[in-house]
Amino acid sequence: MSLDTISHVEIRPAGQKGLGVFATRDFKQGETVVVARRVCVLPQRTIYSIQVDWDVHIEMDEPAIRINHSYHPTTGVRDNRFGAYDFVALVDIAAGEEITFDYETTESDLTEAFQRCCPPRNEGSDLSRRGFSSLSAELRQRYGEFVANYLKS
Repeated sequence: MSLDTISHVEIRPAGQKGLGVFATRDFKQGETVVVARRVCVLPQRTIYSIQVDWDVHIEMDEPAIRINHSYHPTTGVRDNRFGAYDFVALVDIAAGEEITFDYETTESDLTEAFQRCCPPRNEGSDLSRRGFSSLSAELRQRYGEFVANYLKS
């Protein structure tokens, strides 16, 4: 893992979301912002797990485990050699901006608890988002290659 991906982000309070990850320098679109490592494989989904295959949930190291969900994310995911994901800038990110990703780019389906805690805002008819398969063609195109590999097939 590059120290660059740790030294240019910080974990700090993110309002109602608890802790979040924030850029300490500017990142250009397409640049890797955070490189995550798998800490452990979990027997079932947890509040801090992330899905990496159809029946595999893992926990990632910090700062990745602290990256919050957004329906308008600053990063997308790319599978990496550490059994987790790289978080790649979907847009230019300014220093001080929160690093986020759309959980639906890694989850085949989302739990009811997630849906209650993170309902879509300003998404119009997008209230039925339940996981990757429910993403619109427009969103899939916007995220492009930056979704979990197992969801691409």
